[in-house]
Amino acid sequence: MATRHLRLADPDQSRVILVGTAKYRFGLPDIPPVAGNVDGLARVFRDPGLGGLGGDTCHTLVDPAKDLAIRQIAVWCREPEDVLVVYFSGHGLIGEDGELLLACADTDPDMAEYTALPISLLRKAIQASPARIRVLILDCCYSGRAIRALGNAEADLLGQVELSGTYTLASAPGDLQALFDEGERYTVFTGKLIDTLRKGITGEASLLSVDAVYRHLRRELRGSNLPEPKQVHSDTASDLALVHNAAYVGATPVSRSTGPQGNPFRHVDLLVRRAGEDARDRLVLRNEARDGAWPALARLRMAAELDRLGETSTAVETLRTLGVDGDVHQALREMRAFGSLVEGDRLWEAELVDSWEVGTADDPDVLWGLMMAIWLSASGLPVHKQTAAVGELVRHGHDDQARSVLNGMLRKRGLPRTDRKVIQSALKEL
Repeated sequence: MATRHLRLADPDQSRVILVGTAKYRFGLPDIPPVAGNVDGLARVFRDPGLGGLGGDTCHTLVDPAKDLAIRQIAVWCREPEDVLVVYFSGHGLIGEDGELLLACADTDPDMAEYTALPISLLRKAIQASPARIRVLILDCCYSGRAIRALGNAEADLLGQVELSGTYTLASAPGDLQALFDEGERYTVFTGKLIDTLRKGITGEASLLSVDAVYRHLRRELRGSNLPEPKQVHSDTASDLALVHNAAYVGATPVSRSTGPQGNPFRHVDLLVRRAGEDARDRLVLRNEARDGAWPALARLRMAAELDRLGETSTAVETLRTLGVDGDVHQALREMRAFGSLVEGDRLWEAELVDSWEVGTADDPDVLWGLMMAIWLSASGLPVHKQTAAVGELVRHGHDDQARSVLNGMLRKRGLPRTDRKVIQSALKEL
């Protein structure tokens, strides 16, 4: 693709429509990561350093009923004059006549022709758009039983999503297991897509074309023995770039961290904030999270932020190197839930604190220590590693805060005697 033809969408005259169905009411198995797909892609397209779209030009719709889905998509498709990107993730079913049907929250698999969204209706809405360039991205699984009945179903299905004047990118998993891994934040295909858009592709132009993204995804998925994506009519959108290429060699150099110097707990706040604002600084955060020179509490903070930004694999790696026991994905889910409660100022009203003796204490230092103790417990670190992490606060001159956290840890209900002794011993050493 010639670099001189690449351009980003006009943010005022373009629309990105992200639709996903994670929960189903009538028998289809839920796909929890689909909600993460929509959120993760929205963050990419709204990121000023990547897509640069505003909230009013990047629309999201999660778990819609079929009638709401097509009506809302059709309305949004009428808005842009430059670029339209439509994304759908969820179950794909096959009608009796072989038509691809996109399952919505109220889709009944026994009456799929009447309760699912036919690809023909989606095609009609997209083709009616005044947008000059249109992109359709599908991340669906198809019923294995239906595929066997249809024979060469993959070719038939891809033919149905072939829209004139539209670039179409489709995942092609044949069953639910190929679609997502238990505990992951995203489905396999969309997770790779988000990772590619965020990290960029070395050796490509400063703007990341849709064709470059497709070729990279195909290599990545093939190398992992996963179903390869398919593209249709790649030439119709050859001048479109989805995002800035974060890996472009000529880009502004990624800011380097000064490492865990001075006050590492204050410094990690800066790292986390910058990673949330600039895609290029996420590379710095990923590298620092792997650096064992940082205090454990700081690395836990990095892992939580990386997970929030969709960098789940690095977050998992960080927690494992810190010594998290058991299910690391469950630990991330609990840390994510904790973060949501704190952000919404709902922690002290949540069931999560029922396992702790909150009491009537209104001392801010006491409550802060208890909050940190709950967060440490959610991380999955064994108690002896939790106390070691708290001990690092002392080495950086935060004795009072360390004492507050250890006292908070003692407030956990049903705390085993051995764990209590470990915490009490750490308190005596302060």
